[in-house]
Amino acid sequence: MEITYEQAQNMLNLPKKIVENDKLLDKLIIHQKFPFFARFELVTESNYDLNFLWEIKQSKKNRIRISLHYQDNDSKIGLLRVDYNGGHRNPEFATEHVPEKLRPFTGKEFTIKEHHIHYHVQGYSSLAWAIPLTEDDFAIKEINDNEELNSIFANTIKLFAKTINIETEISINELLL
Repeated sequence: MEITYEQAQNMLNLPKKIVENDKLLDKLIIHQKFPFFARFELVTESNYDLNFLWEIKQSKKNRIRISLHYQDNDSKIGLLRVDYNGGHRNPEFATEHVPEKLRPFTGKEFTIKEHHIHYHVQGYSSLAWAIPLTEDDFAIKEINDNEELNSIFANTIKLFAKTINIETEISINELLL
C-alpha cells in the first residue's frame, strides 16, 4: 500500500486511543525504566479498521526514538518519528513527492548530536526523510544526558502523544535516579 504525504498527515491528525486487551483506554500510566521500551496499539474510534503502532525506544546510550506507524494487514508504514542522539542520512534526490519543507535537507547527513524528526514521503523507504528539530514545530528540541533527562523524556513522550492526537490520558511515573 502506498500513501501520500498528505494522507500521512491526515492520519496523524485523526483522534486515536490506546487499545489494551481489546479495550479502548481512557487513561494509561507508564512506568519509566532504563533503558525504556514500550509499544502501544492505537485505533480511531470512528474507524476500527485503521490500526496504528506507537513505539518508544531508549538505548543504554540514551538514543531515543519515538515513532508512529500505520498498520495494514502485513505491512507497516512509518508516519512520524522523532530521533534524539541518533544519526541519519536523507536521500540524495528529491522527487515531486517530497514536500517543500523537506527539500532543503536533500542529502543531509545528521550527526548523533543533530536531533531530527522523520516524515513519511511517498516513493521512499519508511521514514527516509528528516529535518532538524530546530526547523520543526515539535517543541522539545533536545534531550541531554543530565539530571533532568527523565523529566524531559517523560514530557517528550506526552508531547509526541499530543502531536499524533492520542486522546488517552497519559501519566508517567518518572524513573528516579
